[in-house]
This record gives sequence, C-alpha cells and structure tokens, in this order.
Amino acid sequence: MTKNVLICGNDPLVEAILQHNIIEDKSINFIWYQKEVELSDAVQDVLTSGVLAKNLGLTATNTPDWSSIDLLLIGDLGVTENANLEFQQKSRSEIHWTQVIMNQAMANNFAGKVCFLTGHCEEQVFSALHFSGLPNNAIFGLGTFPLSILAEKLISNILKIDARQVHVSVLGTSANALPAWSRGLVAGTPLLSLIAQENSLFSQDELTTIEEQLNRCSKRSLLPAILDALDRVFEALFTPFAQSIPLTHQVELGGEKIAISEPVLLSTQGVSTLPTVNLSEDEKQRFVGIKTDVLSEIQALVRGQ
Repeated sequence: MTKNVLICGNDPLVEAILQHNIIEDKSINFIWYQKEVELSDAVQDVLTSGVLAKNLGLTATNTPDWSSIDLLLIGDLGVTENANLEFQQKSRSEIHWTQVIMNQAMANNFAGKVCFLTGHCEEQVFSALHFSGLPNNAIFGLGTFPLSILAEKLISNILKIDARQVHVSVLGTSANALPAWSRGLVAGTPLLSLIAQENSLFSQDELTTIEEQLNRCSKRSLLPAILDALDRVFEALFTPFAQSIPLTHQVELGGEKIAISEPVLLSTQGVSTLPTVNLSEDEKQRFVGIKTDVLSEIQALVRGQ
C-alpha cells in the first residue's frame, strides 16, 4: 500500500530529499506543504522533475488531507528567513513553525508519525510532544543518525571493509556529538579491542580524528548521510523490517523531560525505547553533560529568554 509523506519546508535539504526520492522511485506519495496558494518557480521546477518517477507521486499544496498522512517530515522554514538569526531566535522561530504545522495537523485529524529534519531538533521534539497530544512513540528527530552513518563509513574506509560490518552509535546532539566507541563493533568484534592489537590499522588517534570530523560537519557535508538515514527511516516505518538506530526522542533527566539522540527501535509502531546503553565512565559523564546542556536550552526557550 502506498504511504503518504507530507514534507514541510523550503530549504535546500527538502529539495534534495524530494529529488533523491524521485531517483529512488519507491512507491511513496510525497506531498510538499506550501504556505502560499501560488507555487514559486523553484517549487514548480522540482514538481516538473517528478515526471521522471514511475512509482513515486509528487504534488504540492497548502491544504493537505491531514487525516491521510502517514509521516510528516518537518524541515527548516527556509534559508532566507532564518539565515541571520541567533541560535535562540532561530530555535524559537523553528518551534513557532512547528506549532503552526502541528496545530493544523491536529485540528484536521492527523494521526501519523512526525520526524524533524533540522540540525537542532531536540527543542522541536520536546515542544511537539508537549502541545500536540500525540504519543511519545509518534514523534522523533533524525538527530545524530546521519553522524552515526558517517562514523561507520569513516571507520570502514580505514579498515578497508564494508560499512555494513561496522556498528557505531553517535549519541547526544548534532552540535555536541558523542560517539559511543566503547559499544562499537566491527564484524561483531568490539571496536576498542582492535586498538589493543599489535600492528593494527586502527589507533586511538584515528578515533580522535573521526570525532573531530563529526563535530565539524555541516548540513551540506552530511547530505549523503542524511538521505541514507531517511531511506532507513522509511524502511523501518513502512516495511516489517524494524531497525535499531540513534534518533532524537523524549527521555527524562532528573525528573525533567528533554529530547536527546540515543539508540531506539524504529518500526511500523514508531519509536520504542531500548535498554540503557552501557557506556564507559568517561562517556557516561560526557553524555550527562550533553543532556544537562539540552535541558538548559529547553528551559531558556520555555522562559522566553
């Protein structure tokens, strides 16, 4: 059965997602949400390219049939509207954008899943869960999932093996990424055990370099990994093949609710929590620090600072 995906936003990432899926040509019906009735030339250009797909549907509208939407993808408002805003201003702008979209959705019987595509999606996930009335399993963000894909690829390049043999979860946020090296696996072997081997191709310096690369990534440099991550999200939500992947979802910190990226099980039912990841002591301390920073950012936004 064809799934209906409503994608919101007019930034380059949204256009790239649509063009990528035109090429992939899966049986998905994409509806591009527009704030205005009249479509811009840029939107018309993307819609025109949709004729290349045989199985994928692509339309644009400002009056979607919300009750028929299976997945709502929320990207940025657009570069021109947000480019010069400070972090707090941009976060408030994104949350307002989220509220506008979610209010329309909930007023029109939306009952699907919601995935945020923005770089700082922690506040949006928290906010959407706070006022939408949707269950916890229905709302999540891509978060650090693309960074995890990149980390696995960088390690596979060093070891000259298939990236599918490498498993690494990057925790935290896109701006403050924490690779869980202590839980990493290479062909079922603990990643850190490779460092201890004599004449190993891998060293602690390599891990440090990779971590630095992860924290330098821009949305543009991560684009291939973002597209790969979304492909896997579609597979988990729309097929029987659930996946254990790091996504931004709601957790508790000292009795307070926040949103953070950590491994979850994504399936047709949405997001399910997994047992707590058994990190090293250093990773635990760093992860708590990242969560505390996110809590401070959420509290500042709630206070309107």
